[in-house]
Amino acid sequence: MKILVFADVHGNATALKAVLQKERDFDSVVFLGDAVSPGPQPNETIELISEMKGVFIQGNHERTMLDPGSIINWPDGHKALMEWIYDEFSDLGYQFLRSFSSPGEFDLDGRTFVLAHGDENESVRHVYPDSPAQLFEAFTYGNDAAHVLFGHSHIQFERNLNGQLFTNPGSIGQIRCGHVAACYGLLEDGKFTHHHVAYDPTPWLDAWDRISSLRSFPELIESFKQQTLTGYSLGEVEPWVGFARRGYL
Repeated sequence: MKILVFADVHGNATALKAVLQKERDFDSVVFLGDAVSPGPQPNETIELISEMKGVFIQGNHERTMLDPGSIINWPDGHKALMEWIYDEFSDLGYQFLRSFSSPGEFDLDGRTFVLAHGDENESVRHVYPDSPAQLFEAFTYGNDAAHVLFGHSHIQFERNLNGQLFTNPGSIGQIRCGHVAACYGLLEDGKFTHHHVAYDPTPWLDAWDRISSLRSFPELIESFKQQTLTGYSLGEVEPWVGFARRGYL
């Protein structure tokens, strides 16, 4: 059995399509959260994901999508973007997001996995490949499953801690280590492998220009475009530059 494992699409249907064009014969999916926001292709993205079968885990951006009051203190430009997404997003899309599962223990092809989004540790924003071992404990939900899959930090890596394997497939839509690529993983007969595919971001870039309500925030639009063109979705800063130099995606 082949399972497509992915996370953090963030409204980048262009990148997700590139993955689906490369991987055509998977049996089911594990999605680890953050489907549509804050990106310019929310409906296109959810249409692709909702056609899949598998396990869908709620991430922090699903919570934001389902709670418009959560953006009240956001900067004006980001708030305007989210308000556009709220208005544009389809009713079926909202219904699908509400069906996402909470993180926890799941059976995948006869094996037990813990599936988490990756924001469970409240003491840090992101858990990195070289983060202290104790920061990974929040992802286990008290389970001793041999394998934990999680996202959120947008970086592909695997870490073995006392025999428990922690795997992040990386991000489909917002890569952070200096590449224009969509990152994901494949789980085949219990064995996980990391993968990525390069893609032409032009349709995604063009989608930003069609959001009329953001024309008052040209710097924000340009920032999102440059983040994708450079492959540094949080900026060309540490720790991402350092991870890029070490070969991470």
